[in-house]
Amino acid sequence: MSQEDLTYREALDELRAIHGRLRGDEVDVDTLVEDVRRAADLVAFCKERLTAVGERLEEVLADFDQGAPT
Repeated sequence: MSQEDLTYREALDELRAIHGRLRGDEVDVDTLVEDVRRAADLVAFCKERLTAVGERLEEVLADFDQGAPT
């Protein structure tokens, strides 16, 4: 799945799956670097999405405080 098609929920679910694999009793060392790299990419993606949503919420609330329609 490309990064453009990814939703926040899907990224979070994939992060949880990677976390589960890494916390398991038998970590696959052959895919460890890939898993950690993918997790880092997903964390960055989620952080960007949360930042964008936070900024948009601030705009909406500012408009609301001023009585302007959104």
